[in-house]
Amino acid sequence: MNEGISRRNFLTGAAFAGVAAAGAGLVGCSPSQGGGEGTSGSETAATGEARYEWEIAPEPITDIAKTVDTDILVIGAGLAGCAMACSAAENGGKVTVVEKTSSWNGRGGGFGAINSRYMDELGIKVDKVNAKQHWIAQCASRANEDLIVKFFNNSEEASNWLLDKVEAIGGSAMVGAFYSHDDVYAEQPGYHMLILPEDSGLTSTGFAGAEILYNGAVEAGAEFVFDSPAVQLVKEGEKVTGCICETSEGYVQYNASKGVVLCTGDIGGNLEMCKAYAPICVEYGQPRSQYTPVGVNTGDGHKMGMWAGAQLQDLPFPTMMHPQAFCWFHGPFLFVNDNGERFMCEDTWVQGKSLAINRQPNGEAWSIFDANWETDLVDGLPYGGGMFWDSFRPYGSDLSLAPEYFKTQIPTYIESGMAYQADTLDELAEKIGCDVETFKATVERYNGMCEAGEDTDYYKKPVFLTPVKEGPFYALKVGPALLAVTGGLKTNVDFQCLDAEGKPIEGLYALGNCQGDITAVDYPINVAGNSHGRCITYGYLLGRDLAKA
Repeated sequence: MNEGISRRNFLTGAAFAGVAAAGAGLVGCSPSQGGGEGTSGSETAATGEARYEWEIAPEPITDIAKTVDTDILVIGAGLAGCAMACSAAENGGKVTVVEKTSSWNGRGGGFGAINSRYMDELGIKVDKVNAKQHWIAQCASRANEDLIVKFFNNSEEASNWLLDKVEAIGGSAMVGAFYSHDDVYAEQPGYHMLILPEDSGLTSTGFAGAEILYNGAVEAGAEFVFDSPAVQLVKEGEKVTGCICETSEGYVQYNASKGVVLCTGDIGGNLEMCKAYAPICVEYGQPRSQYTPVGVNTGDGHKMGMWAGAQLQDLPFPTMMHPQAFCWFHGPFLFVNDNGERFMCEDTWVQGKSLAINRQPNGEAWSIFDANWETDLVDGLPYGGGMFWDSFRPYGSDLSLAPEYFKTQIPTYIESGMAYQADTLDELAEKIGCDVETFKATVERYNGMCEAGEDTDYYKKPVFLTPVKEGPFYALKVGPALLAVTGGLKTNVDFQCLDAEGKPIEGLYALGNCQGDITAVDYPINVAGNSHGRCITYGYLLGRDLAKA
């Protein structure tokens, strides 16, 4: 397939309309299912351009072994799918969830919210104007503002809904203090980490919200069918009416009278789709993916949606790449690459760090600091901070707690070979593997700017210009890891997928990282945990609305 076409025009405008036209009449529209004549799946787009293989709609599946009727069909049992199913079932909907793996799936450490009762109790007031405008700016003004505002206006109700379930099993939530106070990279408090009793009965090793919502959905009557990957949507005319799943007993067709909701996750587990839609992550971020379970996020919903005529958001897709492939602490200290050279202003946000390091040799760097790092860290927190800079401490706690956690982690990093400690800069350079003289010259120049109080190389804020002079000296390895590719199918504010003309496709919805346009260009960390937060919020809203439709 031709991978040299313009990424700017890829799957947009007339080119996309051609792909949509080739597939829209085809998907699931065999004569036995109704809906009109299809186009051969071997045909290319109307423009005549060769396209990626996965964009060409397959032939309709006709050998159906079994048919199941439901009201609401959810494809995918991750956080968005479980939230959607739980909300719909609690509001009286007949819900079926089909999932390609053998279980529900949850990952990450918490969720973001614009408000919650825990935030109220702590007196936290998010600056919504600041948060919204920074979100838009970090997305280069290419995200859908209406969708962002919908999250802002509804996250409190949805968050409290989940927190009710957490408290019902004896749990609570901690709101984190690890957000940046920088004026340029302003972040907001609102990252919630669940605290659960040992006897909760939960099996989650990451964020437990998916499991709690799964349990709530089952209790409310939702049916989950595992080991049943969806492979094709079913259409009657222009309406999506169900999907076909591949099972050990053959193909099963699910018919949904109220709607089909794609909650299939991102494309990060599909290297070829990443090359096409998010090439920035391919060389280093994607091979270091920390998405679990590994390799299940293969863009299934994106593909099925395109075959049904749905349109992708503008390319390239934004990536959630965090600098956590190696050490999870690096602060605002001096960064050098594998050659011992400085290459960036280090007091930036996590996405900025990841992308700058991604361009360096081997996609890695080293955070360099000396024996005074604890004091340097604490002194800078009133002016900066955030993930991998501040520790996972609760909101309102003393700044002096920040280095306490990292003091326990640095020896572990050293033992694992991801960090080094040395009595001299010469020894530290040798352990890193870079040229000693180059490294020492970099540190000497950096120390001179620290003494002068001005960074004339990269203009780091003076408060973060902390010299590297007093041993022992430390080098912590830093590198980007892909958590998710947060781009997907265009939807309206009711989460309906849109066709090439911007019109809603009846019966088809998308949530989670299968949904597009909430982020663009880059993932906005200024509202930390917003990916999980919108899964919960949008799933809560759409589940309620479809059940009552």
